[in-house]
Amino acid sequence: MTADERRRRPEHHVVHDYANLVSAGVLITTPQFNHDLELCHWANGHVWHMFYVNCRKMFEFFTYKTKPRDKYLRAQQFMARRVPFPLSHWNRDVQDFMSAHMLHVGAGRVDNTIIMDGHDDRLYLADFQEAWGVLMGNLKAEHKDVFRDEIAYRLTNRAFEICGSLGKEFIV
Repeated sequence: MTADERRRRPEHHVVHDYANLVSAGVLITTPQFNHDLELCHWANGHVWHMFYVNCRKMFEFFTYKTKPRDKYLRAQQFMARRVPFPLSHWNRDVQDFMSAHMLHVGAGRVDNTIIMDGHDDRLYLADFQEAWGVLMGNLKAEHKDVFRDEIAYRLTNRAFEICGSLGKEFIV
């Protein structure tokens, strides 16, 4: 498969963005990786930022509905049946805060009630891993092999070797 053929597969982009979330999440929540990032202090903030940006992005992917002429991919497009995603920690309040905080220079940073200090990062990562498992377990038949292939492809990149299986075992 050529790079252009792969690029044209929506599953390719979904797996890529999820793998980026998991990679950054593992780096900031695993003590040894986090210690190494602290030694390279400038990288720690960048990885943390990317984790939050990807959480924000994947929250939209899992929870927002597809609209007519929508240019965004949504989980429901790939699913055989509608099921809720268990995002109990990265919830609407966190999403709203992060929309203003991460993508805008917003005044909400000054008087917000949500403090992003890393305390809940493991919970956020677990939320998205659980939601990913729900998606993988409810794929339409025509997407199953494509997701398997895209996960296998992503895991050939050494940058993602810390991501485990990326949930391919949930594809049934």
